[in-house]
Amino acid sequence: FVDIGANLLDERFTEGSYRGKQRHDPDLDDVIERASNIGMRHMILTAGTLEESREAIDRVRELRQSNATECQLYCTVGVHPTRCLEFDQSSDGSGSGSGSGSTAEDHLEQLIALAQNGKTDGTVAAVGEMGLDYDRLQFCPKEVQLKYFPQQLRLAKETGLPLFLHNRNVGTDLYELLVRHRDMWTSGVVHSFDDTAELAEKFIELGLYIGLNGCSLRTEENLAVVKTLPTDKILLETDCPYCDVKRTHAGYHHVKTHFESKQEKKYERGLQVKGRNEPCNIIQVAEVVAGVKEIPVEELIETCYANSLRLYGWAE
Repeated sequence: FVDIGANLLDERFTEGSYRGKQRHDPDLDDVIERASNIGMRHMILTAGTLEESREAIDRVRELRQSNATECQLYCTVGVHPTRCLEFDQSSDGSGSGSGSGSTAEDHLEQLIALAQNGKTDGTVAAVGEMGLDYDRLQFCPKEVQLKYFPQQLRLAKETGLPLFLHNRNVGTDLYELLVRHRDMWTSGVVHSFDDTAELAEKFIELGLYIGLNGCSLRTEENLAVVKTLPTDKILLETDCPYCDVKRTHAGYHHVKTHFESKQEKKYERGLQVKGRNEPCNIIQVAEVVAGVKEIPVEELIETCYANSLRLYGWAE
């Protein structure tokens, strides 16, 4: 497996903390080991701010030294659409990411420098998470997102790395911006896809892959979209600790692999934490997608693995 999007910087993994309360010791090493045990060979940590991008690079380099599993780790560099106000806060000196008095251009240059530095040793595998999100405009106004997404495409142009894209309830706005700036990027994936089959087809025709996780498999409408996707354009992900495949999801009956879990208050090492998605659950995503497409799960896993290697330019 390749998990193309894992939020492993989340405090539930790095601190054992939930809603501000520490419930157990950090268990990121155990989480990575569980993922490796089900066949995870590559995993990309998602960053969503300048500061997180710095932290992700440091964390991946540190884990590469200590990680004894067969799973290789990478990360992204970029600013999530709901956090693009940090560019403006840099301009007025109120942002903590770039330092007092710096500009949005400085902020972007720092992101580019981080991505270029991370590319030198293979730590950074993609640029993002970037894109548009109109579901959560309370965190970042639409006009701010529309201003800074095209600017962030410079990360792809300067590094040649693939895009890790966020598309949430924005109609064709993201697609149209990608078309308009097609000369600035070469490849990428629209992650956590939960939109229409028509939009998926447009993205695929642009040369993009479609990333699927539990949030892509909630409803019968979602499953109908998945059924139309060409298998050679699908990538698998967990978006952990979010987007698990829930019992209430339309495709849950396809899940064959189950893991024992306990509430964080009753944490037991070796077991999953109930409600905290983690990378090893990618097997459940594969089982649902394979079930919906009526193909053997082994075939789907093999194809999606090859798709990931192709997009990220990794050797077998």
